[in-house]
Amino acid sequence: MNKKAAIIAGVAIVGLVGAFALTNKKDVTPDTNVAAESSMTITHSLGETTVEKNPERVVVFDIPTLDTMEALGIDNVVGVPTSTYPENLSKFDSDEYTKVGTVKEVDLEAIKSADPDLIIIGGRQADYYDQLKEIAPTISVSKDNTDYVGSVKENINLIGELFEVEEKATEAFAKVEERLNEVKELVDGKEALTVMVNEGNLSVYSDKSRFALINQGLGFVNADETIEDSTHGQKVTFEYLAEQNPEYLIVLDRGAATGGESTAESVLDNDLVKSMDAYKNGKIIYLDAYTWYINDGGLNSINIMIDDIANGIK
Repeated sequence: MNKKAAIIAGVAIVGLVGAFALTNKKDVTPDTNVAAESSMTITHSLGETTVEKNPERVVVFDIPTLDTMEALGIDNVVGVPTSTYPENLSKFDSDEYTKVGTVKEVDLEAIKSADPDLIIIGGRQADYYDQLKEIAPTISVSKDNTDYVGSVKENINLIGELFEVEEKATEAFAKVEERLNEVKELVDGKEALTVMVNEGNLSVYSDKSRFALINQGLGFVNADETIEDSTHGQKVTFEYLAEQNPEYLIVLDRGAATGGESTAESVLDNDLVKSMDAYKNGKIIYLDAYTWYINDGGLNSINIMIDDIANGIK
């Protein structure tokens, strides 16, 4: 071999060795990255939880999360609470899914039998958090009523990231935001009072309540800005409603939401309500009870909520 050939051969050998070394080094790095990217740490209202992405066996207590998972085509659910599910979630009534209690009372043994990789809860199950996290990693997706729309968006994006359908979740909520803005233009700062009817009892709600979408997201001005911020609202009388006399009266029938007797229309059928402008002008909006009370803020359900208001604007 002449000198020139030897040099060329030497360079080639060095190049091959270097390429081999670089290739091996590159293979190690992605393996490390894949391990890191396969899990995520979620900070939520009850703590901080590290979970594996795309868990295969999920127990879901939070109905809006079920709604979002169904909308995004995520089929990793093995356990759900016993509930009266709407049509789009009716499959969860079947025996295919372990029934793990109710939205208010969990069944720890049933949850264990479902052998979950992840448990997702909402505000109603907060008291069980310490017990649940001993069974499997547990996260809370309760909403922040001081920033309702932002909180719903955050929860939907979280589910998208957790189950690796981020783009689908982002695109879907962008359409929700478009619809919100359209209906907000229709509302145009109109005055309203939101009232829950529970048999014969009445409660009204502030801008930072479970009905925050009405004011924060859709732009209604609350007829009474002094209502206390409370999960259960502020109890009032029919005389109070007549005195406030809002342009719109927005009504939720709790009995209809919880599988009981629907009473709102009969309860509101009295002379004091009939004296109100909202009654005279046909501006009483009855909300889809289950959606607003049990399933508020899911990816499908928030569209129903927006449509409830849009269809009632005159």
